[in-house]
Amino acid sequence: MAVATYEDVGVALGRPISSNAEQEQINYWLGGVELLIMTRLGSLALLNQAVLRYVETEAVVAKVRRSGTAESSITVAVDDGSVTRRYENAVSSSDISEEWWNLLDPDSSTGTASIRPGFEPDFAQWSVSTPPAYDPGWDAFR
Repeated sequence: MAVATYEDVGVALGRPISSNAEQEQINYWLGGVELLIMTRLGSLALLNQAVLRYVETEAVVAKVRRSGTAESSITVAVDDGSVTRRYENAVSSSDISEEWWNLLDPDSSTGTASIRPGFEPDFAQWSVSTPPAYDPGWDAFR
């Protein structure tokens, strides 16, 4: 069972979720969002429960606002720019924004560098070999 409830979604939407069909749909989406989070981050018990509740609620609110539209894809082009909107009811990883993933797992966000700056000198002693200025053996190849 999801941490967030359909009542949480109703509060975020600013309206009550009164029909049983809508309550069931929201509970289904909450379960799907929770499953995605669990698949990516593991045990939900290890996550901050308040943040988990917020992310689940906001992801489902976004789905509720998109649901009920008949379009599967709309593209609007003006001059050399375009915008495409696609509405689908299945829960997908794109329903949880990167910002919300970072709230759930703050350690996963990386900075601008992927390595720690630093230097450790190499103390290996390698023999130095300097080629001669003129090698008579190369004359055979000319």
